[in-house]
Amino acid sequence: MRIPLPCRYYEELLLKKLVDVVNRTKCECIALSGGIDTSAILLACMIAGLKPKAITVIYREGVPKDLPYITHISKLFNIDLDLMILDSEDLLNVKDDIINCIGDELDSHGDGGCIEFRNDVVFYVALRRAKEINCNCVYVGSGGDELLLGYNFLLTLPSDEVDSTVKKFIHGRYPELKISKCLGVKAVAPFLEYDVVELLLTVPLNCLRSERLLGKEVLRNILESYGLNIIAFRRKTPAEDCSGTKSICKSIYDY
Repeated sequence: MRIPLPCRYYEELLLKKLVDVVNRTKCECIALSGGIDTSAILLACMIAGLKPKAITVIYREGVPKDLPYITHISKLFNIDLDLMILDSEDLLNVKDDIINCIGDELDSHGDGGCIEFRNDVVFYVALRRAKEINCNCVYVGSGGDELLLGYNFLLTLPSDEVDSTVKKFIHGRYPELKISKCLGVKAVAPFLEYDVVELLLTVPLNCLRSERLLGKEVLRNILESYGLNIIAFRRKTPAEDCSGTKSICKSIYDY
């Protein structure tokens, strides 16, 4: 049930819940995109007194839109940034491993696996790197777009359809979590932790989406209150645009 309390109340409580997750998991690494979700998780880490190593993956032959934001927040918080730059040979080297892990789900979009691969290769390489440097676990932003209405279609969804749609996402498909199991790496998704999910289902819609049509307003306000305005007002960008992997292949959905 969505409870109509002031948005500021939910901002403070959500940040506290994220800090609680960090305190009980204490992951040594974070798959950092420089987007709203992983930046909020990183902020929670800093508040908890932890400085995880950031792992970021970009594609050399693309245009990685995340890079300026990643550089900004990693310098601001003075954390180590492990920047993995992929080329076409790297893609070929991991392609079979990703296919073996994801299986038939690779073609989840019905485009021959193009979109899925563009997204999954980033997580595969980041999680593999976390394993290589012996991270006890790695934070991922899974669930942020789904539960906090980050996707464009959720911004205009009729109010009476939001909850039923969001609840389907709670136990939905998150390829990065499946990849982590294939690699034997523990991935922690704070936005999918039970106590965080429980809170997010009570946040009133006006605290998640507004006339600005940005989505994730409660997270944006948290980041803004800590001076992270550059990231707080980022518009939602497809993951493959952020990492530059969109140029790997042509999907029927590209425009």
